[in-house]
Amino acid sequence: MLCDGLGHGPLAALAADAAVKAFRQSRMRRPDDLLRDIHTALRGTRGGAVAVARVEPAAQRLLYCGIGNVSGFLIGPDSRSGLMSAPGIVGQQMRSLRTFELPLPEGGALVMHSDGLSERWAPQDMPGLLRHTPAVIAGQLLREAAVRRDDAGIVVIKGAW
Repeated sequence: MLCDGLGHGPLAALAADAAVKAFRQSRMRRPDDLLRDIHTALRGTRGGAVAVARVEPAAQRLLYCGIGNVSGFLIGPDSRSGLMSAPGIVGQQMRSLRTFELPLPEGGALVMHSDGLSERWAPQDMPGLLRHTPAVIAGQLLREAAVRRDDAGIVVIKGAW
């Protein structure tokens, strides 16, 4: 799960903390159901942009649901598939939720990030990116695609399948 609390500072952090708590406490398994629980928990806060992903290695698939200005990508050595996020603000206004299902790329990774990173990055521009740990991949993406006037959140999942 990735949450970018609306705005900056303590009130944005409060929304993000509420999202993390709701994510951890939810008994739901599907990303859209988890997002509904997070939406309820963020009422009374500024709200935020949230993406929830579920990696299912046995089924070789990814389930993904996002709301707001967050980005998700499945990347392979020479590929990048975008994951759809619907407009809205979790905790304030959401349209109907839809979980997308995609096959997991062999030897690939899942990258989710806030709008503190430009979407104009490509794995091909960073040779050997997938040979590194998730922390190094996140650091490289931050270096290459960070929007200098904004905070940034990045989640990288690799090696889970």
